[in-house]
Amino acid sequence: MLLPDVNILVYAHRTDEARHEQYRAWLEALVSAQSPFALSVLVAAAFVRIVTNRRIYADFTPLPIALGVVDALVARPYCRLVGPGPDHWAHFAGLCREADATGKLVADAQHAAVAIENGCTLVSRDGDFGRFEGAGLRWTHLVLD
Repeated sequence: MLLPDVNILVYAHRTDEARHEQYRAWLEALVSAQSPFALSVLVAAAFVRIVTNRRIYADFTPLPIALGVVDALVARPYCRLVGPGPDHWAHFAGLCREADATGKLVADAQHAAVAIENGCTLVSRDGDFGRFEGAGLRWTHLVLD
């Protein structure tokens, strides 16, 4: 089951992002297919945090719209909402140790731990996830150029 990372959701949502149309089309194909896809509660929250941030975007997304984007994904019939489970800390700490994660990579480790724990393949534009492959992460580096 594919689990899109936050950057995929942001690029698909923000029309001012480079390659917006390609990422939007990819996401639309994923959520329109008649097969399950995963949405992490951590990814959803990060999406809302990023697109509503006035420091990142002068023309930020209003909160009701950002929440509506996530609500629309969750409402899809094949959406499976996933999140940290009982083994999350063990996966997360192991990934951090394996990759010597600090700073931004710590958040990536948390997303990777959710993917591992839920048996998902993480799909991201962020090449840093390659640092977790040796620790059991299945992922796809989605570059739509």
